[in-house]
Amino acid sequence: MAQKPYHSKKLDAIRQKIDKLDTKIHDTLVERAELVLQVGEEKRANNIEVVQPAREARMIRRLLAKHKGSLPEMAVVRIWRELVGAVSLLQTGIKVVVVDTPERPEHWDLAKDYFGSCLPMSRAASSLGAIGAVREGNATFAVVPFPEDNEEKPWWDHLSVGTEEAMSISVRLPHGDDPQNLNPDYRSLVIGKTGFDSSDEDRSFIMIICDPSVSRAKIVSSAEEVGLKPLSLSSKREAVDSDSPIRKHLLEVDDYVTDSDERAVGLKLKFEEGTETYCVGGYPVPPTYSKTILPKQMAVPTAPVEG
Repeated sequence: MAQKPYHSKKLDAIRQKIDKLDTKIHDTLVERAELVLQVGEEKRANNIEVVQPAREARMIRRLLAKHKGSLPEMAVVRIWRELVGAVSLLQTGIKVVVVDTPERPEHWDLAKDYFGSCLPMSRAASSLGAIGAVREGNATFAVVPFPEDNEEKPWWDHLSVGTEEAMSISVRLPHGDDPQNLNPDYRSLVIGKTGFDSSDEDRSFIMIICDPSVSRAKIVSSAEEVGLKPLSLSSKREAVDSDSPIRKHLLEVDDYVTDSDERAVGLKLKFEEGTETYCVGGYPVPPTYSKTILPKQMAVPTAPVEG
């Protein structure tokens, strides 16, 4: 026998309040979208980049700083990321290409979680293919795996540094961190032709092209000597039969660093003449949730829950 719907005056009163809030939320979202369209028009008129991860990161931090109550922090971030992704589509025709292979299925989930369900996304079989789509103008952003050390063909070697077609890193995914797992294996980076601006709490990447005699230890110690805080170092693996006079490294450091930063200038001076250094972007440091968001048995962030 089917259970009859439960009714009570108190329940009806609560539902009426919820209905009023839903209407208010919807009206506010519509009003916000109209304002975003005006912002987009102003940006285009003044040649200002439409997508600004630094501003978005500051917004999320501000909201989380004032957040309280039973609604999980992760839900707050996911709601706002969905909203930002939707209004970004209103401003311009953003397209995203994601490295999605059987060995790397997690990056699609991370990209969809960040860009939202409205933005068009396509799949690439390799990082170089995704980077190429951005270079050729077929995509606005590429989502690629976080750099691994000792790769023979790392994607960061194809950012066209020093040219008008140069691409840079602007976002790290996931966009919120589990306090019990601050360095997950499934991290991704977002690459595009957009600039990298300061969000007041950032990490940066510096590409170093130098003589093979320069050791990794020398790079790290030199960075520390000029006031940088190294976080990771990825080096391009040399072929066994290589006689190349150069070697390439990608150094991740704490803080916002650009080519004009005195620390970046000082780092280049630490090496012999002919060494090249390029700041290739970075990312706003994602917020750390106050609760664990992934059960231990989950390897990738599909349908994560707070615990």
